[in-house]
This record gives sequence, structure tokens and C-alpha cells, in this order.
Amino acid sequence: MKKGITVLLLFFSLISYAQDENNRFVIGLGLNAIDYFPIEDMPNGNDGGFMNELFNSKDHWNVGGPRINATYYWKHKISFDAAFSLNTISKFGDVDVENRTYYAFDLHAQYSFLKPEKKFQPYLLIGAGYSSVFYGGGTFNSGIGANYWISDSIGINAQGLYKYNSDDYKLYSHFYYSLGVVFKLNSNGGGSKSGSKWNKSLKHCN
Repeated sequence: MKKGITVLLLFFSLISYAQDENNRFVIGLGLNAIDYFPIEDMPNGNDGGFMNELFNSKDHWNVGGPRINATYYWKHKISFDAAFSLNTISKFGDVDVENRTYYAFDLHAQYSFLKPEKKFQPYLLIGAGYSSVFYGGGTFNSGIGANYWISDSIGINAQGLYKYNSDDYKLYSHFYYSLGVVFKLNSNGGGSKSGSKWNKSLKHCN
């Protein structure tokens, strides 16, 4: 747990520095859910193969938080995202386990299918991270996500990841989901036809 708090403080310091150096940032805060059941060949009670009962949230998901992230729009519909997550694991698939603290730090590249000024922005993501719960180690991450902007500066983000770790290591692969609120740091708001400063700056990058 102390390691998780240390990483969290470091994450906040990185965000603060980035805000001073660049205005093209989005920050987010939300919840996350971790599911070990759909992974085969693990002692999790899954006899149905990979992705079995993928959306059985009631029986298998560990829901907790927070998830804190910062996203930087680079150019050509490509963004970079850093996220820190906390959770408590009590379900290892169908197996109840003693509560264990989960923390993860992840770095991803995102490719959006639509222009950045659109309200709905689905994207693909790929990257790597470090997760710790039963054991600690690196993961290879891939998944999908989307932002929906309800105003010039506030939106909703949802995404799902598969976090893979080789069988040669003791860290278990798992599915990871998140839902949260995101904020554009330099939006001028107001809902005017001209749009936000964020949108104006990004148009020049495409």
C-alpha cells in the first residue's frame, strides 16, 4: 500500500509539471473494475475458455477506485495517456480471496477514429504498465475506449483493456474496465460556435 501511495504522489507531481508546460491536457477521475474470470488456464474456476462470461459483472468484477489519468493530445489523432489505479481484490474469478490491494501504473498510446473536435471520440489504445496485487510485474495492454464531451470542458470516458502477462511470471493476466469524468484544462467553455481553445489548437495539428 505504501508503494501505491508513493506512485500516486509521483503521478500528481508529473501532472502538475505538465500543466505548466503544455495546455493540451485532459485529466480524469473515475472508478475501475478488474476481472480475472475470463482468463483460461488459471485457478479461477473458469472451465469455459478465454473470454468466458466476459460481462458477468455481478459475480466476477472487483469494482473500486480511484483511477486518475492525464492525456496529452500529440497530433494526427494520436494521444498519450498515463493512469494510476487503486482497487481491492476480493474475487479471483469464482474464487473468493482475502482482500488484497491492487495498484497499477499504465502508459498508453491512443488512436482516435474521429477528429478531436467531435463530441464522441472512440479510440484504440496500446501500451504497457505495472500492476501489483498477488504479485507485481509488467503487463502488455490493449483495448478500446471512448470520450463523450457533454460540454466544451467536461466529458465522460469509458474504456476496456486486456492486461496480459506471460505465463513465465507469477502476475495474472486480467481484464480491466474504467468509467470516469474527464476535464479539458484550457477550455474557455461557454458553448460558443467557435468552440474551445482546445479545439482551435488541435485543428492546427491535423
